[in-house]
Amino acid sequence: MGVVLSAGYFGFYGHAGFVEGLLSSGVTPRAWAGTSAGGMVAAFAAAGLPPSRMAELILAQRREHFWDPDWLGIAVDAFKQGHRPSGLLKGERFVELLGQFLPVRDFEALVTPLLLVATNLSTQAPQVMTSGDLASAVHATCAYPGLFQAVRREGQLLWDGGIVDKAPALALAESPLGRELDVLVVHFLPSRDGAKEPTGAFAYASGMANGFAAIRKEHFRLQLALLEARGVEVHVVTSRLPPVSPKEMQRGPEAVAAGRASVLAALERAPERWTGED
Repeated sequence: MGVVLSAGYFGFYGHAGFVEGLLSSGVTPRAWAGTSAGGMVAAFAAAGLPPSRMAELILAQRREHFWDPDWLGIAVDAFKQGHRPSGLLKGERFVELLGQFLPVRDFEALVTPLLLVATNLSTQAPQVMTSGDLASAVHATCAYPGLFQAVRREGQLLWDGGIVDKAPALALAESPLGRELDVLVVHFLPSRDGAKEPTGAFAYASGMANGFAAIRKEHFRLQLALLEARGVEVHVVTSRLPPVSPKEMQRGPEAVAAGRASVLAALERAPERWTGED
């Protein structure tokens, strides 16, 4: 069985609860895959970090632990044609946290195989990562547009994988890691705002967010249809989490509990077909 953890703005908490519930039930995945927040949690799980420790580390973080705005760099690159205006945060503090908490440095040292997806801004294509430096790959898949600056990895400029591929089930199935997987389980985090029409001063930004959400949802639906046509068994577990953001991190414990409850409930009932409803 392979487990895929989807993108979801500050969905680290819900994914941590999901993984804790899954592993505590005796399920042992043979491969992990993830995008964005799901990519980070998948990396922790693939590295063998105990689920309780994973949740503990994530819940202990505060905004100041990763908040490193790069006002000067953004101003300089605005004139020098650099990429730093692509996001507010340098990401250096985030990488330091990854260095502290990831038990291994490279994909090759992981306990369980792992696949991460980023968006390659250099080639305008998804970037599948299964080898090399682990922290830079996690940084890249988590580099949320506008919040984190794009990440330079192996000569390519990368941003959050959730821009294109919200839940890389197809990427895992088509990779060498997926050849011996008989079933895929996807932990899916719906768009937090749901279907709301854009209004007010930020109508353009919220409208763009709604458009990208529609693209990601349709992309995932097509993935599931293709995998079904190929005879790949896929189960989707959806968690609806309380809102968590840099300014609302105090609700992290609720999100952990919601993720855990979702998988435990799913294990007790017959599989349900994903409808695409948020």
